[in-house]
Amino acid sequence: MAMNSDGVPSKYYEEPNSLLSMNSGTYNGLLAIGCLATVSLIFTASLLSFITWRMIDWQSHYSSAVNRNQSVVLIFQLILADFLQSLGFLISFHWAAERQIIGPNAACFTQGWLVQLGDVASAFFVLSIAIHTTYQVIMSRSLSHRNFILCILCTWGFALLLTSLAPIIGGRYVFERAGTWCWISAENEGLRLSLHYIWIFIVEFGSIIVYAIGFYYLFRHKHSDILIPGRSVEGLRKARTAMLAYAIVYTLLSLPLAAGRMASMSNNELSNEYYVFAGALFTCSGWIDTILYTFTRRALLFDELNVYGRQPRPNTVTASKFGKDSSFQRQSSTDSILASNGFGSIGGIKLERTVKVELDDLESSGGSQRGVQEYYATAEALRP
Repeated sequence: MAMNSDGVPSKYYEEPNSLLSMNSGTYNGLLAIGCLATVSLIFTASLLSFITWRMIDWQSHYSSAVNRNQSVVLIFQLILADFLQSLGFLISFHWAAERQIIGPNAACFTQGWLVQLGDVASAFFVLSIAIHTTYQVIMSRSLSHRNFILCILCTWGFALLLTSLAPIIGGRYVFERAGTWCWISAENEGLRLSLHYIWIFIVEFGSIIVYAIGFYYLFRHKHSDILIPGRSVEGLRKARTAMLAYAIVYTLLSLPLAAGRMASMSNNELSNEYYVFAGALFTCSGWIDTILYTFTRRALLFDELNVYGRQPRPNTVTASKFGKDSSFQRQSSTDSILASNGFGSIGGIKLERTVKVELDDLESSGGSQRGVQEYYATAEALRP
């Protein structure tokens, strides 16, 4: 077998393993993919920085730590996976500048690795968001922090395993030209199926099934008091709809590319223009997920953080007594105490406590008897 000066078989630098000449259509397509990848990279990097800052400086904005909010953490992981995918597609500028896609080399391996890791990781976290949200709705509780972090680490570990198995099983030349970028070579169709395709389709259809279960549960219990404490049926429905949007967006953006790859496995070769379109569509995942987070932020995150509280009941102590808008109240210390003592689980005893607080009125007129102001605070919770 003929070798080049680097000891790489010459066949890898020939058609169809490499693209030696690039027409204007492919060139413009790579520029479009690179530009969309740049937009996604900027959007995802900005959102990751914003959430990280809020996690560090949470006391200035919230009454509970943001890094303990499981919805925030899951979306953070999804955006991080989109960021890695954007880095991979950013290498399209390199191929456009070279006017050819030659591999295997460092650029080709890096692009193949990042695209594979970003694809499967984003898929897994889309499914994780679906399962986590449905679990919260049905069980009216969240995972313990330790188990939740363990699940996050296992998800990233599995994504890294699927990515690492490609060069481990397929060898050092496994990442080659695959259409208009580098990925698992056409010679390793079995690896494409087992390390990528099957998981993408599991996520696409599995997420829809999981969300359908959650919506069915909400429909069956729309007149029931069995809810996550502090959330109304309407609030839960809005949160479910917002979470469903992530699965729908992922399916719409990834399905054309996955369908094209599956068609190629059936010996139905599609044109480079189709892969350019499918790749450009998939590259939009980063900035679309970021915009989606912006629009669903209140429904998904602030409802759980309890920043935007409900209107207070009459004769109760609220933030408005101290000059704050009652429609923007933070989680009270009473809620924190109840939460720390295990309230909020389903299937328990409903408890209601009303506390009378008497405060001396220091501004009242002098006399033998001081003026007294009375306040009443009521809290409801479920005790397992």
